[in-house]
Amino acid sequence: MKDETTPGRIAAAAIIPPIAGTLLAYLGASILRDYGWTLFVLVPVFLGFSSTLIYAPRGHASYWKGLLVALLTIPVIGFAIMLFAIEGLICLVMACPLAVPLIAIGSAFAWVIPKIVEDNRTGAGLSLLLLFLMPFLMAFEASDKSSPTVHKVVTTVEINAPIEKVWKNVVEFPEILPEPEGILRLGFAYPINARIEGKGVGAIRYCNFNTGPFVEPITVWQEPNLLAFDVVEQPAPMVELTPYKELYAAHLEYLRSQRGQFRLYTIGGKTVVEGTTFYTHDIAPDLYWSLFSDEIIHQIHFRVLHHIKDVCERSVEN
Repeated sequence: MKDETTPGRIAAAAIIPPIAGTLLAYLGASILRDYGWTLFVLVPVFLGFSSTLIYAPRGHASYWKGLLVALLTIPVIGFAIMLFAIEGLICLVMACPLAVPLIAIGSAFAWVIPKIVEDNRTGAGLSLLLLFLMPFLMAFEASDKSSPTVHKVVTTVEINAPIEKVWKNVVEFPEILPEPEGILRLGFAYPINARIEGKGVGAIRYCNFNTGPFVEPITVWQEPNLLAFDVVEQPAPMVELTPYKELYAAHLEYLRSQRGQFRLYTIGGKTVVEGTTFYTHDIAPDLYWSLFSDEIIHQIHFRVLHHIKDVCERSVEN
């Protein structure tokens, strides 16, 4: 069979679906303020499906050629989303590992359908139907008021210092001078210092980040073994990488720290500190995005706990 693909078809396949995808991203993220299954699952499937149909409507091209063309929609839609200030670069990069296999699935469906159904209008009709349904699915997801899953992240460090000294630095610690490391260097918020007003249950602890303070009323004060607190206010979890001076995406409100605690105990003359954060995020698929959230929170814990370790061990040596 003759390969009907042309440079014009390649350009159309790489550009037309991302235009529709950008409009859907604007509707979901900026208007409905919902980051659900439709946005992160169906939109990539739609991109792969419609792009491959445009590129090879009769399925005459190989699947791999169709997939490569479909993958061109990723930089195109990414550029458009950043151009119109819908999202920042880091969030787009984080979404790519999820989007690529979904685009491949959509492309596979578009490659198979012309081989099963001789009517070329079938694939185009399905593509338009999916495009028509997605705004309604987004609105339905946005109306869902079910409680998000609470996630728990625990990080542990061992400190060669008395538990009483460690407790004091857990309650409030001096400024962390080193620049953030690892994933925190990519624009995610990182802790700077902590202070407390009052003592015991009802005291207010302020854990200050580069984006602002976490306000933490103390709920359990069992000196020197357990400090627990709620989180009633928190700053933005990240600073978006964007060509614009400021970009505030709605998802920055959806990663919420609910409460936290520090548990201290001694083993073999050393103090063990367990830092725990309980958080939620209203972003789907929850399992996928929690992989990133867990790692970010672990890195925040490490930054604080290793700073406390350094401060305590230096004071013991002196």
